[in-house]
Amino acid sequence: MCQFRLAGGEAGESMVEFALVLPLLLLVLLGVVQFGLVHHAQNVATTAAQEGARLGAAEDGNTSVAEQRTLDVLRSGLGGVGDGFAADASESDEWITVTTAGGYPLIIPWLGSRTISIDATTEMRKEGFRSGP
Repeated sequence: MCQFRLAGGEAGESMVEFALVLPLLLLVLLGVVQFGLVHHAQNVATTAAQEGARLGAAEDGNTSVAEQRTLDVLRSGLGGVGDGFAADASESDEWITVTTAGGYPLIIPWLGSRTISIDATTEMRKEGFRSGP
């Protein structure tokens, strides 16, 4: 008769479990990093719109100065990705509004879209002396 013994018990079990769980852990880590990058891009877009509106309000509603400042802050905060963003400034009697919009590339390639839309709008009252009613 042949007798068989079980080989060594649970010696390699933890390695197999780790190999099964590692892809899930890496996927979660990649998702957290992507969320952080998109959140940073949204903050940069909001800050750029605020900076552009603030400078435009200080320059008595100069929309070209506001748009240029917005684009400069976007390029400074996002690097080459900031070149894909657009800035638009408009003014009314007492207000200046700056809007910025663009697409931020995703590092996770198997999602439906390769970019996520990011936009921000800021409205500020023009500075300086205004004759009242």
